[in-house]
Amino acid sequence: MTIDRYAFIKVPFLGAGLYLLFVALFSNPIADYDLWGYLAFGRIFWEEGYFPFQDVFSYTPTKVIWVYHEWLTGVIFYFIYKYSGPVGLQLFRYILVLITIYLTYLTAIRRGGNPIWGLIALIPAVLLISFGYVPVRAQIFSYLFFILTLYILESAKKDLKWSLLWWLLPIQVLWCNLHGGFLAGLGLIVLYGLGEGLSRRKAIPFIIIGVMAALVTLLNPYGIRYWQYTIQAVFMPRPEINEWVSILGAFKKGIYGVPATIFIVMTFIGSFFYVFRRRRDYTDILVVAMTLYWGWTHIRHNVFFGLVFGSYLPLVLTEYWAALKERRLIGGSWSWFPQGGLVIILLSVYLFSNPSLSFQVSPSFALATPSPQFPAGAYQWIKANRFQGNILPHFEWGEFLIWYFSPLCRVAMDGRYETVYQDQVSREYFLFLSGKERGRDFLKKYPHDMVLIKPNSAADFIMRTEPAWKKVYSDQGSVVYLKKEWD
Repeated sequence: MTIDRYAFIKVPFLGAGLYLLFVALFSNPIADYDLWGYLAFGRIFWEEGYFPFQDVFSYTPTKVIWVYHEWLTGVIFYFIYKYSGPVGLQLFRYILVLITIYLTYLTAIRRGGNPIWGLIALIPAVLLISFGYVPVRAQIFSYLFFILTLYILESAKKDLKWSLLWWLLPIQVLWCNLHGGFLAGLGLIVLYGLGEGLSRRKAIPFIIIGVMAALVTLLNPYGIRYWQYTIQAVFMPRPEINEWVSILGAFKKGIYGVPATIFIVMTFIGSFFYVFRRRRDYTDILVVAMTLYWGWTHIRHNVFFGLVFGSYLPLVLTEYWAALKERRLIGGSWSWFPQGGLVIILLSVYLFSNPSLSFQVSPSFALATPSPQFPAGAYQWIKANRFQGNILPHFEWGEFLIWYFSPLCRVAMDGRYETVYQDQVSREYFLFLSGKERGRDFLKKYPHDMVLIKPNSAADFIMRTEPAWKKVYSDQGSVVYLKKEWD
């Protein structure tokens, strides 16, 4: 048994490095747009004591049933926010991030990966998944349950303990009520069943639990309507929403360049090692291929590939390293390489994520809504003038307005999008927002009292030529128009 004489130095330094990397990647005080919609739902649930099956925030035509697939997220977030404020929500996010990262590492070790290679693969994986952890979104539950599902599937597969698969049923019940990403979990179960079958191993347990996991998702407030909505949402194009673009679409639009580039680099690294791997495991190939497809087609799904990369690659790297040792292509003088590589990757990722070298010891626990991301100045104007009425907002600002001004104000559109609004209303709204001439019809068709949009946007140019409206407020981040009859 060999003893590392320098472990007492290496472990604290490695721990400190990982902690500083965590702070650099995940400390973000700027709130996500969707957070305010979650809180608004939770406020109704807790303060008014009922479950809203119909929309109560909009004045444009809405669907008969509001299928809010993130309803439980709203209930949990509002409870935390009410009793502990932004600090509680941020702390909750950090805890879930740490659990997710730890489960990724545990899955890698469970599969047979060496701990050092596990850490080496984990660092770029964490870099990629960090882009999915804007504070605070329902997706944090999907990422946690995705890697937990992967860990359970791998444990059952390795030890042939099929009873472990029963844990997937309560996970699916919780998951489907927290976020629509539960489909990724069902997809994993299907891929494991198919992969094990192709590998001529036991597939029946995965098939049985997959069917049962799909059935238990009916345990939600909407019943079968949830699945009707989900199927529609899966195939729904969302060209207006940037995070749903493909990798190529991101480069064409000039957005998400950093995560898209990281994803491509990790794709080539993962593909290289899997193509030349001696052992073919159809389950691994299917899971890697599917998460690659998800990431390539929708940039918001890059996180799933990052979790698989961190879980799967360590075993492959361990196999390659063992093969090189067996062939005596590397000797004792190369024993430092994995540990040295770990330090280099850790330092490189830290410098990449923190190029200014600003030294931040503790993560942020604030939730900020600065301009121009949010209409901070317009918010103050609305409050100061005690405005009440119907607001036609910039898309991302709708839920922010719902949280702060409902029920005195209603909105024409917000980020809840397809869960609430009729398709025709959405099409008309985005015609207006994109500055199309037909967008003027949306302005005249519905009883708007205020238009709150970004200055110098396509919609702003429309508003400047509308004789029935006048500009009453503007700054670098937002512009407010009121109907002249409000004088």
